[in-house]
Amino acid sequence: MPDIQASALPANMPVPHLRTAATPPARLRKRAWVKERVFLVQNIVRGNLIHNTGGALNVMRLLTMHKMPAGLLAAGHPWVTGQMPDAQGPVWPRNLVFRTTVGTQWVEAGYTPEADEVIVSKVGKFLAGMVGKSVPTPEIPHGSRRRMPHAINYLHGAVHYNGLTLLFNNFAEALDYLADSRFRKELRRLIRAERREVTLVFRERNYDPVSYAYFSAFVMSHLPWFANVNGAQRRVMWGNPSPYPAVNIINGKWVADTERLRRGDTASIVRTPVNPTLYFQGEYGVAARDVNKLEKTHAFLINQWVRRRGFRGGLYFVDRRKIEAERYQQYQATNGQNFIGNELIQNPLRRRKK
Repeated sequence: MPDIQASALPANMPVPHLRTAATPPARLRKRAWVKERVFLVQNIVRGNLIHNTGGALNVMRLLTMHKMPAGLLAAGHPWVTGQMPDAQGPVWPRNLVFRTTVGTQWVEAGYTPEADEVIVSKVGKFLAGMVGKSVPTPEIPHGSRRRMPHAINYLHGAVHYNGLTLLFNNFAEALDYLADSRFRKELRRLIRAERREVTLVFRERNYDPVSYAYFSAFVMSHLPWFANVNGAQRRVMWGNPSPYPAVNIINGKWVADTERLRRGDTASIVRTPVNPTLYFQGEYGVAARDVNKLEKTHAFLINQWVRRRGFRGGLYFVDRRKIEAERYQQYQATNGQNFIGNELIQNPLRRRKK
């Protein structure tokens, strides 16, 4: 489905689906099953193991060898405010490169979600606020008021200001698009041409956290990058708070902009918005299958890893025990009884008792 900025689409326009084909012979079905599993595992290995490890090493480099201090950006810098130069307004709606129409379930219920521009701006402002915590000098002490090191705060500038957004109603709708190889090809073309980070944002705020984790695993099995899940509900996997559900597809394009900033370049890192009419101008969408056992297992393993970290939770590059020392003392005193960690995801490989 093309971007509605380019063509006005009726609110109840159905998602296009491929025509149902005749059932192939068992031999061909088995071959297709094996081919799909190879494709899924390949993406998981490339994205979650190889590519994500490289990204983590870059973060560690900026936290140690090439440590970034406070004050590299002024308070009025676009990465801090989200405002484009020359009073052109906020950047986030301008980098909304794909969006679906508002779901009929809301129209029929007489409920109107917030405007798309408001939704993406709330997510952008939240990230811009993180960048702003590394502006003051002398610096805000690392602790409850500034939870993240400066390098991590800065890299969110590359994500929110230069990054691109795709907006969907809910996870089920997004699955129909990401299951379409043509849509994924266009997404990869967008990333290759623009060299920017991409975030999937959803209008639906009342969601099931487990379904969110499974959606993330589906994304990681269909794209060669890691997908982090942030939102307003109970946390899953490595997710952190966000005004709306926002899946960061971490493709590593943040590294170049953050490195320019480290070297003192505060001008070229302010990139102009993308022309949305250059991308996603075809019709996309197929009937997505349910999340399979491989993807559920992937989500379970990551989520279980975070749960076993206890109080540290999803803060990988930060020792939560130090920045929340009082809460950690309470955690120790009560043996973690009052601690709310990640949502529990059942082991999909374990047989359920009838």
